[in-house]
Amino acid sequence: MAVNLGVGSKLLLAMTLTISLLLVAAVIGWQGYERVASKQNSVIDEAIPSIMVAHRLAKINASLATAAPALLGVTNELERKQITTAIEYQLQQLKDSTNSKVGDSDYAFNNLVLASMSVSINDNLVRQINLVKQRLNYLQKAQVLQTETLLAMSKIHDISTSLVANANTMTTAVASSLYDLADANTEEQALYFAFDRLIEVDLDHMDRMYELRERSVNLMGLLSLLPQQTNVPALYKLEQEIQTNITVLKRRVAEVNDPGRRQQGLDLLSVVKANIAPSRVNNLFSLQRSSIDVHRQLVVLNNASATLNKALKIQADTASREAGEKVQTATDEARTAVANGRNVLLMACLILAVVAISVLWFYVKRNLFHRLTQLNQAFLAVAKGDLDYQLQIRGSDELGRLAKTVQVFKENALARQQLEHQQEAVELRLRNYQSELEQEIQMRTGQLQQLNQELLATAEKHETARTEAEQANQAKTAFLATMSHEVRTPLSGVLGTLRLLQKTQLDSLQMEYIGLSQAAAEALLGILNGILDYAKVEQGHTQAEQLPFKLAKVEANMVALMSGAAAEKGLQFDVHIPQQLKTQSLVGDQGKVQQVLFNLLGNAIKFTTVGYIELHISLVEDDGAGERLRFEVGDTGLGIPEAMHQSLFQPFTQYDASTSRRFGGTGLGLSICKTLVEAMEGTIGIDSRIENDIKQGSKVWFELPYWPDLEWAPAVPINVEPKIPLPSMRVLLVEDNDIGRIVVEGYLSHEGHRVTIAKDGFEALTMAEQPFDLILMDISMPGMDGVETTLRMHQVHKRLGLKIPIIAMSAHIFPEEVDSYLNSGLDGFLGKPIDPERLNELLLGVSRAQERLVSMPNEIASELVNEKLLNDDLSVLGKACMLEMVSLFSQTCHKNLAAIAVARQEADWMKLSDLAHNFKNAAGSLGLETLYQLVNQLENQVKHGQPTSTDLILEDLPELVKASQKALTNWTAAHIG
Repeated sequence: MAVNLGVGSKLLLAMTLTISLLLVAAVIGWQGYERVASKQNSVIDEAIPSIMVAHRLAKINASLATAAPALLGVTNELERKQITTAIEYQLQQLKDSTNSKVGDSDYAFNNLVLASMSVSINDNLVRQINLVKQRLNYLQKAQVLQTETLLAMSKIHDISTSLVANANTMTTAVASSLYDLADANTEEQALYFAFDRLIEVDLDHMDRMYELRERSVNLMGLLSLLPQQTNVPALYKLEQEIQTNITVLKRRVAEVNDPGRRQQGLDLLSVVKANIAPSRVNNLFSLQRSSIDVHRQLVVLNNASATLNKALKIQADTASREAGEKVQTATDEARTAVANGRNVLLMACLILAVVAISVLWFYVKRNLFHRLTQLNQAFLAVAKGDLDYQLQIRGSDELGRLAKTVQVFKENALARQQLEHQQEAVELRLRNYQSELEQEIQMRTGQLQQLNQELLATAEKHETARTEAEQANQAKTAFLATMSHEVRTPLSGVLGTLRLLQKTQLDSLQMEYIGLSQAAAEALLGILNGILDYAKVEQGHTQAEQLPFKLAKVEANMVALMSGAAAEKGLQFDVHIPQQLKTQSLVGDQGKVQQVLFNLLGNAIKFTTVGYIELHISLVEDDGAGERLRFEVGDTGLGIPEAMHQSLFQPFTQYDASTSRRFGGTGLGLSICKTLVEAMEGTIGIDSRIENDIKQGSKVWFELPYWPDLEWAPAVPINVEPKIPLPSMRVLLVEDNDIGRIVVEGYLSHEGHRVTIAKDGFEALTMAEQPFDLILMDISMPGMDGVETTLRMHQVHKRLGLKIPIIAMSAHIFPEEVDSYLNSGLDGFLGKPIDPERLNELLLGVSRAQERLVSMPNEIASELVNEKLLNDDLSVLGKACMLEMVSLFSQTCHKNLAAIAVARQEADWMKLSDLAHNFKNAAGSLGLETLYQLVNQLENQVKHGQPTSTDLILEDLPELVKASQKALTNWTAAHIG
């Protein structure tokens, strides 16, 4: 009776057959891996430990073979102990290794042979150690006798040297007396007698003393050779030579005329003889012979040790090789087992794959899948409305029953098809129209949204770019304004004292030094003015002058300004200009040429640590358009990649971020140079390379039109207007900084003017009704600034009918700022730093009733105390005034620190800025440059709202104030007393 199996039973039968085949393949694979594991365990448990022991023996043997020869070169007890300790440690390791048992008999070492070798090596090295100790004992004793003997010989040599000098003196005296006898007409017989005595007695005695000294020197040299003898025959030969010299030396000592020195020499000689006497058990020669004998035994033992080490190495290598062969054999067997297991497993897998594919193909695919495919096609046909599809019904299993169901469903669908046909057609058209309309709306809506987003993004980008541009411009303006105000404060000490110093009695060299210093200060002023005019430069308002000048003057100024800086860094600075070009008169703007060269040479010196700096000036052809003047500044410093050449001429741009941290600077130098060169109708560029990380230096060049001055003639002397004496004036000085106030007061008092002081705008208003000839008004003051104070004072003066000029004082010297001061009612402007000459010019203008008085400052230069500035102020202001300034600073500095700390704690940024500004000016007036710079940074950080940076500066400020105050006290004690 046939069994009618369903689809599930048939699938279960096929899966059971497939799983059975998988189990068979797994069992075959497991058996193969068991054989492989057995071989690998044999290697891991027995062969590899044997190799490790053999390698350890080889390592110990190598250490012993290295340590044994070192015993031959031992020269002191410490070295012997160190080597002995190392050898004993290695011997213990050798003993432990030879007594170890590894694995079964197939891999075990011949421990009896190794143990015997270990004992022999141990005995050999112990004997060597004892012999080395014995030799060191001989050497120590010999060294004591050697030192004692050489000391005695040294004293004998000293005695012989003095005896030679005495014999020379006596012989010279006797020889001189012969001339006296001849001049006295002495009898011929007496002369012969005196001459014979000179030859037979005095000269002979002198020769013997020379021989005494020579023998003592030879004997010292021979004794020094004694420790270097390494064989007995050479030692015996040296001993005979020393004994011979001692015999001769004894005779010469006995011939010494001075009894005291003769006895001293004999005593010292007896010491020498005693130390080398054969009758002495441990004399120098016997000790040396013993040392040589011990060394010979050491050499023999060392050779034997080397032989034992070699034999041990052979045993270890043999054991290692045999174990390696066992490992190789086991590995080969394991590899064979793996290959066999892999082949068996592969065959089982192939059989399993064939059976599984047969089941899947002949039953699952051809029976189940084929019938399921027909059912699927029937369902799809019915779903698509194809009711004419014919389905074959086979079998009575689940699939056969499902096929009958599909047939019934198709017949029912045919009945409904006719009724629903028209309705479906209408609904289809409606759905298509609705779908098309929705797609159109979605497409248009998406386009509008995308356009909206793009417009919003563009607007945000424009707003961000505009904000960033405004912020950058404000930051640049703030930077230039801060530089204008801060750099000028320390200039007051440099330029003013240089001018005052010129008026004193100086020699030509001092005048030359002052001239160089003034030239440097004026050049610094020019550079700062170039930076401060950068806003004007950006707008293209820079104009070049066309005046006669010579390159010789340019060369002299550059050498004077830059040679010192180059020399401080150990750099060579050379200028190359053709002689004819150097003396020729040219037309151009010498000031701008010098400013560009100053910037380029300054950069070259800044970025060069070793090598040279060169300035070349020459004429070059410009592609047939005429000649041009070419300036080249070359160095051996940092190279610049070619990709950076053009960007370096952009404002605030440097090579990379580390350049500003290492060398300083703002990145404006080359930008200003480019603008100045273009204003002079020239071009500028860079030639610099970095190839394979090798820096090849830089060369910055610029070319200008070559315009010779054809109408130039030697200058005619100009009559200088004599200095006009000023009448004594009554001046009100309004200045919030104590030290700055004292300096200006000192300048005015030095010229004979009467000065009244107001510490701020409020105090100045209390004096507004007094009839002053002039009021000097500081602009930056806390509480009430100078502009507001001026407006209120003008109201008082107008009410009283007074006409008193009020002059502004400030380090803010931008033209728009000066104009704002003058437009606010101030009658003039005096830029900081203030020097006596500009102050006198302004006072002269006041005396002549000028309506607008504007005096702009020249520029400056930074150590803990600028002693030059203090010395210059001391010569102008006097000891009493300087003592008052120092005392005032000492009294107020700690109060200022406390006030600054309180303001920071209360987060009162305006008060903190005012306190920092006041403290900074006080430090600058006393030449405390490091303190000035730190407080300047504090003020800038406060103004820009940087609390973190402010706190970091406040941590360092008290210590710097203490150091600055100590340095100021030391200067006061040294220069004032």
